[in-house]
Amino acid sequence: MHITSKVIRLTFLGGAFGTLLRYALWVLIGDLVSVILVNLIGSALIGYLNGLAIVNKKYDTDSFGAFWKIGFAGGFTTMSGFVPLLVVNTLTIGPLSIAVALVITALGFGAYWLAFRVSSARAKS
Repeated sequence: MHITSKVIRLTFLGGAFGTLLRYALWVLIGDLVSVILVNLIGSALIGYLNGLAIVNKKYDTDSFGAFWKIGFAGGFTTMSGFVPLLVVNTLTIGPLSIAVALVITALGFGAYWLAFRVSSARAKS
C-alpha cells in the first residue's frame, strides 16, 4: 500500500464510521456481547473483502483497502475492549475466562476463513 494523503483520509473516515457503529452496538446491547459480536463480524468482513480482492482487482486498491479493511473494520473491531473484559472476567470467574477467550479467538479465525471462502467462491462464479 502506498501511503498518500488520500489513503490517510480514507483510513480515518472508515475508522470513524466503524468506531461509531461499534459504539452504537455497545449502547444497544452492552459490553461483553457487543465486543464479541463486533470482533466476529469484523473478522468475517475482513475475510470477505480479502476474498473479493483476490479474484476481482476492483476490490484490491489502496483506497478500497484503506477505507474498508484498515479503517472501517479496524475501527469496528476492538482488541482494546476484548482484553480488559478478559482481565475482569479472569478476576471473577477464573481460568474459565481464558478458555472462553480462546474459543472466541478461534471463532474469529473461523469467521474470517468462512467469509473468505464464500466471497472468493462467489466472485469466481
